[in-house]
Amino acid sequence: MPKPYVNGVFGSLRHHCVRVVVFILTALPAFSQVTVSFPTSRIVFQRSQANKASFVVTGTYKQSIPERVEAALTPLNAGQGTATGWQVLENAPVGGIFSGEISAEGGWYKLEVRLVRNGQVAETAEVDRIGIGEVFVVAGQSNARGIQNYGASAAIDDRVSCFNYLNSNFEPNELPQPTFSHLNADSYIAPYGYSAWSWGVLGDLLVKRLNVPILFYNAALEGTTSRAWRESLYGNASNPYVGGFYGNQLPYSQLRVTLREFASLTGIRAILWHQGESDTGFNIPEDEIVSNLQQIIGQSRNDFGHNLSWVVSRVSFSEKGSNASVINAQNRVIGSVYNVFAGPVTDNIQIPRPDGVHMQGAGLNLLGEAWNNSLTDSFFQSSQPRNPFPIPTFKVSCAGENRIKLSIQANNYPEVNWNQVGGGSREITTENGTYRVKVRDFNGNFVYSPTVEINQQTFEALPKPAIPIISASGGTSFCEGDQITLSAPEASAYQWSNGANGRTIDVSETNQYTVRIKDANECWSGYSAVTSTVRNPRPSVPTIIAKGPLEFCNDKNVVLEIENGTTLSTTNSFLWNSGQNATSITVRESGRFSARTVNQYNCFSQFSVPVTVTVHPTPETPVISPSGLVRFCEREAVTLYANTSSSVLWNNGATSSNLLVRQSGKYSVIATNEHGCVSVPSKEVEVEVSPIPTQPSIEKTGNYILNVKGDYLSDIQFRWNDGAEETITAEKYLKAQKSGPYTVTAFYFLEPGRACSSLTSEPFDFVLDVSGNGVNVYPNPSLDGVFLLESFEDLTNVRMQVMDLNGKLMLEQETPLLSNSQPLRLTPLPSGTYLLKVRSFGKPIFTKKLLVIR
Repeated sequence: MPKPYVNGVFGSLRHHCVRVVVFILTALPAFSQVTVSFPTSRIVFQRSQANKASFVVTGTYKQSIPERVEAALTPLNAGQGTATGWQVLENAPVGGIFSGEISAEGGWYKLEVRLVRNGQVAETAEVDRIGIGEVFVVAGQSNARGIQNYGASAAIDDRVSCFNYLNSNFEPNELPQPTFSHLNADSYIAPYGYSAWSWGVLGDLLVKRLNVPILFYNAALEGTTSRAWRESLYGNASNPYVGGFYGNQLPYSQLRVTLREFASLTGIRAILWHQGESDTGFNIPEDEIVSNLQQIIGQSRNDFGHNLSWVVSRVSFSEKGSNASVINAQNRVIGSVYNVFAGPVTDNIQIPRPDGVHMQGAGLNLLGEAWNNSLTDSFFQSSQPRNPFPIPTFKVSCAGENRIKLSIQANNYPEVNWNQVGGGSREITTENGTYRVKVRDFNGNFVYSPTVEINQQTFEALPKPAIPIISASGGTSFCEGDQITLSAPEASAYQWSNGANGRTIDVSETNQYTVRIKDANECWSGYSAVTSTVRNPRPSVPTIIAKGPLEFCNDKNVVLEIENGTTLSTTNSFLWNSGQNATSITVRESGRFSARTVNQYNCFSQFSVPVTVTVHPTPETPVISPSGLVRFCEREAVTLYANTSSSVLWNNGATSSNLLVRQSGKYSVIATNEHGCVSVPSKEVEVEVSPIPTQPSIEKTGNYILNVKGDYLSDIQFRWNDGAEETITAEKYLKAQKSGPYTVTAFYFLEPGRACSSLTSEPFDFVLDVSGNGVNVYPNPSLDGVFLLESFEDLTNVRMQVMDLNGKLMLEQETPLLSNSQPLRLTPLPSGTYLLKVRSFGKPIFTKKLLVIR
């Protein structure tokens, strides 16, 4: 048996086209100036018995109102329809919206829309794949609804379409507005078809036979009996599988919403009914089946308001096999109910069935062929198709200031509901916004208008009155005390830029004026060109602004400036009592200054209030006189004298007229008088203070050598004192000649006869030791092999020989003069005892053992 209905089935929607459509008026690229909002691609309109259909074309345009909008239908491929040629949709549409009706014969078309401006094609738009052909609604149970992955064949021909959407929540009243796509193998067929099933094959066969496009809807529900369909006409039907009830008035609610929303939009040829397997499974009596089908057919016609054609298939085969009473019931309905036609006999297709009930693969192809054989030429000649309902369209008109009136063109529909303002009115007055209406007829069928956006472009495309031209009673330039009258053309209302609302205004001031007018249709024109009026006044008395103090010293100046002079000078000039003709003057002398204004009409103002300027002299430049030399040693000073009676300011910040200087630097002074006037700075006097050397300290560096500790510059000399006499050396050391206290002073010469001396060192007590013939060697022993040799007396032609204890010469060294310490380097020699012999002019002077310890 077929699977029972269960609420909430069907999880994922895969491989399917968009489910929801809103007729937005931007179906074409943003740069296009014209767009088509309806119809949309792949829609198929039901043709009449005369092979024709008419439908509304609506859209938007930008910029100014065109002369007309035209449309044409051209077959996409040769032989697939008849070209219409260009047909006028609407002449001079306003508000950026156009609509109109076009008629054509059955076929598969490209829709072209063009705007004509000034007798020339200005802009165009296209929508491919617009169909006029056959529309079918499928109903029944699972062999009508279809099952995924049962081998259904996609439609091969491009002209077979569906609304690829699954109403998985079983919404009973309103579904998304349809968009259409090619019928693929796994397509949903809204609202509840679950695959192409046999309908793709049927579509291809009908397209081949009829040469028109085919559109399918599918409202079938698996496992349903005719009893459930009949019970759901009036409420929730019983569900024999689970013992409860189908929700949302299933299964009939899906057929009803399909008719009322989808079939109303596209029209319909017939309902294709395939149901009977579950009647066999649940042993529904023959008479009840007849009654059930009669009530279902009658209710569908009542709900749709049209004598719908039905094609009823003969089907009963289930797990129990075929049932003659079910087939008899179906034949009785076909034979007794008007405009009901015989569908295919399916019980003999693909027996046995792979799952007991459902056809699969090749069986589905056979089912499609059986349906095609049933939809005979006689059926198409005798059945009564329903044309598509006209969709509502908008008209736009003016409604006063920055508002428009939006009217719905839908006279055949008693019920109107706006997306933003609710129901009732057929027109609204609004500013900006996006609007759409749903209209419903007396049977409950409904269609939507396209969505329209009201914005600035809407106002720009309204039929506004011509821009008015202002006329003046005289010239627009006049003198103070006179006035003129400005007038606008005759109109329903006026709006002047100064707030006036009459046709004329009286003007006595300098100003700029514009006006706009409203016509009998409440449309406002654009504003007129600006009309400028000028009253010629006597110029105002200028005001002088001083850009600085009016009392100052003669090395300064002040700028006197006319207030707002730069701005005023564009139409005026200025004359000063000092003779200048400018917006500002620079004053360097005492005096009283005033000015007056001259305008472009050579009108003079009175002279301004005078401004008094006072200029004071500056003091003479002072001269600096030093009290002595300006180059001296540290701890000395010099006094600098400024020869002025004015207040002084030295460049080091001092304010006394006599400046005592102890530091090096360049010194200058300025004088300031009682008016605060400052002299030119004096000539600089440079003072150079030389530092004294650091106080020296004596250390003994040998038997006879006294040395000054620390580093001194090369120009420093040293004055040694042994208590009896002084010795001056350029070097830092002195060979002492006697025992006693020694001191030393460091000094250098600033110039001949002038020296800078340090403080004298602390005394150093020296003890003279002239043992060893006055020759000494140290340190002994030496840890690094380096010895210092010194002599009390200066020795010349000195030879030094170092031998080991065996008398072997290890080192020999000569020097022409032994006066200070002389290094003796035994660093290459190993540790040990060595003998040093010192000779002068070949005579032995000194012999000493040397000890090297490493």
